[in-house]
Amino acid sequence: MAKNKAIKKLGKSEYLIIDLTQPLREDAEVHPLDPKPEKIVIADFLKNRVKYNVYKIGDHHFQPHFDAPNHQNPELRGKGAEVYGLEQAFNSACMIDVSKKGKGNYLVEVKREHLEPFGELISKRGAVIVRTGYDKWIESNKKHTPGGLPYFSRDAAEFLAGFKNLVVVGIDSLTVDAFKMHDSHRALKEKFIIESLVHLYEIPENARENFTLQTSPVRIVGASGGPIVAYAFIELK
Repeated sequence: MAKNKAIKKLGKSEYLIIDLTQPLREDAEVHPLDPKPEKIVIADFLKNRVKYNVYKIGDHHFQPHFDAPNHQNPELRGKGAEVYGLEQAFNSACMIDVSKKGKGNYLVEVKREHLEPFGELISKRGAVIVRTGYDKWIESNKKHTPGGLPYFSRDAAEFLAGFKNLVVVGIDSLTVDAFKMHDSHRALKEKFIIESLVHLYEIPENARENFTLQTSPVRIVGASGGPIVAYAFIELK
């Protein structure tokens, strides 16, 4: 089985677990406006008989990450990454795959019309993930162009924001917004926004309407975002 998948028994049930997280690499391609990860060597075996490094990363656009309320919302500037916790960490979820709606390998603009047919399903879940097909682009570590990143149209974001049951909104893009726009972030300010998810195509088609999603945040006080651990748990019958 691939490294990003495993079958584990949890309690009385067996689960297929899929890692939706891309390993953080020093040579990772990031958003053009972001710094690349940087390793600082604090100690090494030759001098200190121990290995100890510190890694510098930005708040956003690595794989995967979440956005805090203060990221795009001036009125929420006092609410950083610390506001999230267990409510955001585990939810029943569904995945909507719109990758075939695009002209190329992925769909750039996710519109309301792409999501509306799934409204009843979304109303029964605590989390929704939208797959545009960009997960494979991230996995291949290709360069990103701001105008080429998938995003939610304003209408699509407002549609998702209208579901009071939704806690988590995820996507396989580096952002939910079009370049230099903030409409989708602001529309979804009450939701836990997850970006840069990978391996979404690994979720079996017969499980995409109902699985358990783990999106556990690293809570850095005041940060405008941060890394998450993201796993899909599919119960095996």
